[in-house]
Amino acid sequence: MKYTTRWILALLLLTAPVIGGLMAQPGPGGGPPCWPPPCIPIDGGLSLLIGAGALLGGRKALQARRARKSVL
Repeated sequence: MKYTTRWILALLLLTAPVIGGLMAQPGPGGGPPCWPPPCIPIDGGLSLLIGAGALLGGRKALQARRARKSVL
């Protein structure tokens, strides 16, 4: 009996925060999210992609420089 009570209590404590989000209804409709359309979110992941490309390019340039120095 004690084991099942603990199990039910743990399950209730884990699911209680999620229940409110599942029962929520969407808010009232409005206009478009931005104006004037088309709205293109460029900074979402593009800045991370540019940063990763810059790091990769810098690494490749450093490797090429070290390889060129070792040949001479």
